[in-house]
Amino acid sequence: MGWAAFRMIEVIAQPKFSHKRIGYLAASQCFNENTDVMVLATNLIRKDCMSHQLYDAGLAINCLANICTPELARDLVPDIVSMMTSARPYTRKKAVLVLYKIFLKFPDALKPTFARLRDKLEDPDPCPPLLDRHFVIIV
Repeated sequence: MGWAAFRMIEVIAQPKFSHKRIGYLAASQCFNENTDVMVLATNLIRKDCMSHQLYDAGLAINCLANICTPELARDLVPDIVSMMTSARPYTRKKAVLVLYKIFLKFPDALKPTFARLRDKLEDPDPCPPLLDRHFVIIV
């Protein structure tokens, strides 16, 4: 599927959610560490993570969890950490959960983000049991 990688990036870049969903699903299934358009994917994931659209950010985070490489993890960890302070519990939860995949690929990110992770264990949103269950792996 390497021949279609650039087309997937073009679909992800579309403004409509239905197009983005298809593009991110295809990228999640087909991209690997040797995909030559990962730089473009990095920029699109960063843009969608900072989007004001709740579900665009969720799509980008889900795709990142599936295609995470050491380079993607290194480049996107500051953006994901900033998402942990979002006003939306959905975004905070997704950001915390994708950090596990990031730490597997880029362990150097754990030390500077550990304090924020610890704070998220006491997050007052309605879903802390889900976060506690995933932190057992990290802590």
